[in-house]
Amino acid sequence: MKKNIIRRMGWTLLFAAVLCSQMTLLTSCKDSDSDGGGTPLITGVRSCDPAKADSLFTKAGPGQVIAIIGQNLNSALKVYINDQEAYFNPTMNTDHSIVVNIPTEAKGFVLTAFDSSLKDEIRVETTHGTATYKFKITAPYPSISRIQAKYPRNAGDEINVFGKNLVDIEKAYFTDILAEELDGIELKEIGGTHVDIPAIETVLKDHHLNSLTNAYETTSQLKFQMPNVPYDTGTLVLECASGITYIPYYRVPGKPVIFMVSSDMPQIGETLVITGREFVQVESVKYGDVTLTPEQFTVSASEDSIYVDFAQKPTVGSGNQLTVTTPGGTVTSDRFYDHTTILTTFDGDATDNGWGPNCSFVNSGTADGQYAWINVESEGQQWWGQMVYFRKDWNGNSFALSDNIPDTATADEVYFAVNVFSESDYNNGSFWGYIRYMFQPIGDAENQYDIQVAWESYEDQIAQFEGTVLGDVNGQAPTGRWYRHVLPLSKFNCYKGKTYAEIKNVGLNQFRLQSINQSTTRGKVDVKFDNARVIYIPKD
Repeated sequence: MKKNIIRRMGWTLLFAAVLCSQMTLLTSCKDSDSDGGGTPLITGVRSCDPAKADSLFTKAGPGQVIAIIGQNLNSALKVYINDQEAYFNPTMNTDHSIVVNIPTEAKGFVLTAFDSSLKDEIRVETTHGTATYKFKITAPYPSISRIQAKYPRNAGDEINVFGKNLVDIEKAYFTDILAEELDGIELKEIGGTHVDIPAIETVLKDHHLNSLTNAYETTSQLKFQMPNVPYDTGTLVLECASGITYIPYYRVPGKPVIFMVSSDMPQIGETLVITGREFVQVESVKYGDVTLTPEQFTVSASEDSIYVDFAQKPTVGSGNQLTVTTPGGTVTSDRFYDHTTILTTFDGDATDNGWGPNCSFVNSGTADGQYAWINVESEGQQWWGQMVYFRKDWNGNSFALSDNIPDTATADEVYFAVNVFSESDYNNGSFWGYIRYMFQPIGDAENQYDIQVAWESYEDQIAQFEGTVLGDVNGQAPTGRWYRHVLPLSKFNCYKGKTYAEIKNVGLNQFRLQSINQSTTRGKVDVKFDNARVIYIPKD
């Protein structure tokens, strides 16, 4: 059996231990430690948070500091949680309490959700006996992403549910309360007319470390037979040990929902991805004056993604909404292909400053026209590389900034965006080149931003970037295809801390994207840019 022993206690745990010890002394039945001899007994578990000190609980997440409360707990030898040894500070062990930091999965701790041979139990072994207490260490909070099943959904049909951390399910049911009525409220008990799901089969339980969040999560798929539900709309609810999650239920196709559109202004030839749910029997995808029929897009088998090989731009002035229509209804995503956000398409709508070494401009051969191209086969150390350097005009005017962005939007929500096609050596772990950005407002000095490089060893050329060079909104930088790169305007001192109304007053006279390599290693820089713009991405 795998065991984990925490071998040292940090100052945080020490402080918590002192606090817990003081609280338990105040609330215990006795005022002093006994000298042992009585049978040890665990009567409860408390939090070391003073605001929660009066309440007992029977479950907690990994990494939390808890106080085990009871009688005759002095002279403890070992504490086990889920049959795995956990460190405790013997000097803080009293007759009435033991302070323990629940181990984390990152330290090798195993949850009972992933090993049924382990017990949901705290066990304290003392010199004069052993005490046990039923206690659950929970997985991360659950979430349902989608339901997959044929329509109409009738009793006996197979239903598949997909999501994250769908483990330790204590109760599963349908309710006639609509999901939108549950949004934004604290979920303790959900009312309505319940129809229980008698048996659920786990199809997939992929427990892994997420490299982006550095936290453990579980990719989940569940399967069950549809019970006899008497209502056509409602909510599927899963009550897990770590919390309650839910998703709308429809007997017939429900209204589609859009979660994300991969780009607000895709390039001709780019695959536009629309993610959401209830993409069932999609009748059309429409944007501006362009309407696509089913033979012009692909819907995933999971009915949560639509793939469009983007081949036609909407006409200027024809609208900036993207609409998906199904038998269940219509859903719209705003700010799609909003021409008012464009600074330049590199097709004569702005002025090249002409500084050297200048990028080159290439005709794409499509309706996208020209793109700017920084292309260096082997770029060595330099501080002044090829650039894309544009101003609105030689009269000192500002680029027009869109009126379709809320004046109250913050500089953290207003982004410089540009379509990128890169086949460069960026982000490969050995080439430390990057793009230097310069934004110059009207009548002001240059405002520059460089992605920060943290050198572990400049001599050995070992470094880390603060983020992804030319990253998209998710911090990814795919190669060999067009995607949208974004950078918040808050990175520039002239816009930091301002609202969009204030940003418009400051204006934008010039912008520059320049290839820089401060390292001694060489690498290929091959990156194309098009449709530079300023857009709004609201915070969730």
